[in-house]
Amino acid sequence: MSTELPRVLLVTSDSSDYLSDTLVHGLRLILGERLVETPRRDPLYTDFPEQWRESQYGRGFTLYSGSLDPIPIDRSGSRERLAAGEFDLLVIGDIWRCYGTFAELLPWAGQTPVAVLDGVDSEAPVPYEPRWWRRPSSWFLPRPHRHAAYFKRELTPRTTWFRSYLVNPFARRPPRSMRPISFGIPEHLVLAELPSKTKDFPAHVVDEQLAERVGAATAYAFEDEAAYYTDLRASRFGVTTKRGGWDCMRHYELAASGCVICFRELHAKPPTCAPHGLGPANALDYEDADDLMAKLEALGAGEERELQEGALRWARDNTTRAVATRFLRSLGYSSP
Repeated sequence: MSTELPRVLLVTSDSSDYLSDTLVHGLRLILGERLVETPRRDPLYTDFPEQWRESQYGRGFTLYSGSLDPIPIDRSGSRERLAAGEFDLLVIGDIWRCYGTFAELLPWAGQTPVAVLDGVDSEAPVPYEPRWWRRPSSWFLPRPHRHAAYFKRELTPRTTWFRSYLVNPFARRPPRSMRPISFGIPEHLVLAELPSKTKDFPAHVVDEQLAERVGAATAYAFEDEAAYYTDLRASRFGVTTKRGGWDCMRHYELAASGCVICFRELHAKPPTCAPHGLGPANALDYEDADDLMAKLEALGAGEERELQEGALRWARDNTTRAVATRFLRSLGYSSP
C-alpha cells in the first residue's frame, strides 16, 4: 500500500450525482489540492450563490448545502497532464453520463490506474442495461469493468445477469473489478451525541402507508435545511424505504440525527448493495405499518437508546470522508 497521498484527476459531469459528489467531497477533505475535479462541482462549495442552491437536487440539502471551502485548483490542460503522468489515479465520476468521456480518456491515461463510479439506481452496469443495447454507437466502446476498478452502488446478483444480456439467469458472481460503494454524509451534520427527543416521527415520512397512520406528509415538508434537521433531531423514529434504488441520502440524514432507523423490508436488500452495515444493532426492519407500530410499542427505552446510538455510530462510519478513505484504501492508497 502506497503511503503517499495520490494525485487524483476526477472527471465528472456538471449534473448532480450523489455518489460522484460524495467522493468529490470526501476526497477534497483528504487530499486538498491533490484532487483536481473537473468541472468544479460548484454546489459543494461555500461560494455557490444561495439563490441558486435551492434549485439543486434535493433542494440543496445535506450534500449540496455548501460545506467545502474553495481552494485554488489548476484545472487547465487536464488531458495533457494526464498523458504526461502527472496524476496517480484517474476517476470517472457518474459513468452513465460520462461513458463517452471514459472512452475518450482511456488512451490518454496510459499506465495510470482508472476507477469509475456508478451511482445510478439501476442494477445493470454500463453498458449492459437495455437502453445501451439500442445504441449501436455504444456496441464497440470499451467496457469499463475491463479497464477500470468499477465502483457500483446498486451492486446485486442481477448486476452480473445483466452482463450476460439477461441470457444466463444463473450468472451471479460479479467480476473482480466490481466493488461496492455507498453514499456518504458530510461529517459536520453528524451529531456528537444524542439530542433530546420531543416527538415520535418527523414531519416527512416517506412510507405512504405509515404517513397516513401518523399524520405526516409524504412530500417535502421543508424549504430550509436548518428546519429540516431540527425536525429530524427532535424525532425518536425516522422512516426510510427502498426508493428507485436501495441507497438514498435519507438513511444517512436520519442516522446522523440520532433517530431510530425504521427501514421497510431491509431484509430484502442484497448484502453487496448499499447501504452497508445496517442491521439489528442500528435499525428496525419492518414489513408494513402494522408491523412497525407493533415493534415500536414493544420497544423498551434502553433498546431505543441503543438503536439511536448505533445509528449515530453508523453515520460516523459513513461520512463522505469515510467513504473516500475506503475508496482509496481499496485501490492501494493510504489516507490520513
